[in-house]
Amino acid sequence: MIQNTANKPLSELFSTDNEISYYIPKYQREYVWGKNNWESIFDDIEESDGGHFLGSIICINTQSDSLKPGELELVDGQQRMTTISLFYLAIYQFLIVNIPKSLDEDEKMDVMVELSSLKKKITLRKNELRLTPSYSNHNYDDYKWIFSEVIKDIKTSKKPRFFGLRQIARAYNYFYKRLTEVSDIDSEIPKYTFDSVKNLLAKLNSATLVKIDVATHADAFTLFETLNNRGVPLSAIDLIKNKLLGHLEKIDKDTSLDDNFDRWNSIINNLTDEYKVQERFLRQFYNAFHLDSFIKVDKKPKALRSNLITIYEELINKDVNTFFDRLESASLIYSKHIQYELDEHEHSENMIRILRNLENVNGIDGFMLLLFIDTKFSISESEKIELINLLCNYSIRRNVTDTPPTRDITNYFMDIIDEVSKLDKYSYSKIRELVLLKGKPASDILFEEKLKGDLYDENVGATRYILSSIELSETQTREIYSNFYSRDKKKFVWTIEHVFPQGENIPQHWVDMVANGDREKANTIRKKHVHKLGNLTLTGYNSQLSNKPLKDKQEKQKDGKNVGFKNGLFLNEKLKDISGWTKTDIENRTNVLVNKALKIFKL
Repeated sequence: MIQNTANKPLSELFSTDNEISYYIPKYQREYVWGKNNWESIFDDIEESDGGHFLGSIICINTQSDSLKPGELELVDGQQRMTTISLFYLAIYQFLIVNIPKSLDEDEKMDVMVELSSLKKKITLRKNELRLTPSYSNHNYDDYKWIFSEVIKDIKTSKKPRFFGLRQIARAYNYFYKRLTEVSDIDSEIPKYTFDSVKNLLAKLNSATLVKIDVATHADAFTLFETLNNRGVPLSAIDLIKNKLLGHLEKIDKDTSLDDNFDRWNSIINNLTDEYKVQERFLRQFYNAFHLDSFIKVDKKPKALRSNLITIYEELINKDVNTFFDRLESASLIYSKHIQYELDEHEHSENMIRILRNLENVNGIDGFMLLLFIDTKFSISESEKIELINLLCNYSIRRNVTDTPPTRDITNYFMDIIDEVSKLDKYSYSKIRELVLLKGKPASDILFEEKLKGDLYDENVGATRYILSSIELSETQTREIYSNFYSRDKKKFVWTIEHVFPQGENIPQHWVDMVANGDREKANTIRKKHVHKLGNLTLTGYNSQLSNKPLKDKQEKQKDGKNVGFKNGLFLNEKLKDISGWTKTDIENRTNVLVNKALKIFKL
C-alpha cells in the first residue's frame, strides 16, 4: 500500500536540482486555510531553531514515462503545500525589493544567485509553476495571478474578478504584510531586514514534512482512515471523481474538462446531496451488474466500502467513456426511485406512495433490484408498484424479525439479480418466487410472534411503518392523510402514542382504570403490555396527550380541531368512545391489528 515514507526538509521537496511537480486534481476542494493557519506556520517557523515539523502529505506518482520528471498528485496536503508556496513567494518578493544598496558587485551577484535558487523552488523550467492548485472557486487563476505579479516571466491573461476576496490572495497578503511590519518601538524601523528574512528562509527550508507515497487512490483512502488527526479527509466519492476526470482529460481531447465535470455533477445531483446515498449507489451499481463482462472486476465479487475505490479505478482504466455513460444512465434510473417527488408529472400518486414506503421501511437493497430490472426490462407502472410492494413487505418482515440477518441481505439480493438476469422477459410471479427462495424471508409464524410481542420496545421504526400502513390501508384515511412521515424542523409531525402511558410513574387515574387502584398490578401490566401493538396509535400531538386521562386523550382539541383520539384516524375508531382501558382491551386490539398487518404484509 505505502510505497515510501520519509521525513523530508522543504529544501528537498522544493529542490532546485529536480523538476518534480505537485498537482492537485482540478476539482478537488478549494483552498480554505485562514489566518489562524497562516499565523501558526509563520510563528512556528520563526520561533524554531530549524527543522520544525509541519505535518504530512500523501502523493501518488502519476507519471508513466520514467524519463520525464516526476509528476505527483497531491492527494492530501493541498492546504499545507499551497500555504508553504505562498510563504516562499512572499519571502522572494521581500528579498527582491529589499536588496541592500550597500552591496558591492560581487555581493550583489551572490544575492541574485540565491534569489534565482529561491525562484527555482517554486517554479520550474519555462516558468511553469511547481505546484498546480485545484481550479475550484478560481484557485488556479488566483494562484497564477499572484505569481505573475511577483515573477514577471510567468504570463497570465488578466486579474481574476473578486481576486482579493478569496483565500489565496489573503494568504499571500498576510505573509507579505508580516514581513513588512514595522517595529513595535519605532514605526520608522522595519521589523524584518534583508538578513533576518534570509534567516527566516533558512528555517523554512529546514522545516520538514513527512512525504507518504502510495500507488493508488484506494491506498490513499485506506491510509486516510488510519490517520485520526488529519482534519476532513477526501471521501471515496472525491477520489473516484478525481480519477475519472483526470483520466478523461488525458485520453479524451474532444470533450472539455468543464463538460465532463458538469456530467459528473449531474450524476451526483441525481443521487441527492447525501454522501451515504451517493456511496450506496456506487456500491449497488457494481453489485447489480457485477456479472456483466464490462463491469466485472477480477477477484472483486462484491463492492464494499473497503474496495470501492479499487473497483472504480479498474472500471475507469478499462474503458472510461463507456463506464461514464453506463454510470450516468444508471443514476437517472436510480434518481426516479429515490427522488420520486421532484417531478409531480413523472409518477402517479400511487407510485409516489409506494416509493415512499420503500424508503420509510429502509428497503435499501430493493433499490439495487429495481435498478437492475429497470435497466433490463421495460415494465409498466402498475407492474413496478406490484414489485415495490413485494419489496416493502419483505423489508418490514425482515426489520421486525431480523431474518435474514443484515449482513446477508445484499448477498441474497445479488443472488436474486443473478437469477433475474437469466430471464428473457419480465415476470412478476417468477421474481416473487426468487425473492421467496433466494431472499430467505422470515416465516409467517415468526412474523406473527414478533408482531404480538413488545414491538415498540424492539423496533420503533418498524412500529411506525406498521401503524401508518394499517392506517393507509383504509380508503378514507388515504383521502385525508397521505404521509405519516412528514417532518417539521426535522422532527416527525406524526408520532407514536401509547394509550396506557409508558412511564414508570403511572398517574393514579390510570392505576384506577387498568388495575382497579392496585399500583403493583398496574406496573406489571405496564411492563408486559405497554409496548404491544394494541396499546399504540398515531397522533400529531403526542406531547400534549402524554399521561393525560383517557377522556382527555379522546377529546383533546387545538384551535377548534380534534387532535386527540377523535382525529378521524381509523386506528382511533375503537378508542375514541371507550369508557375504559384494560389489559384485555390491549390484548384484543393487538390481535385485531396483528391480523390486519399479516394481510397487508403477505408475501
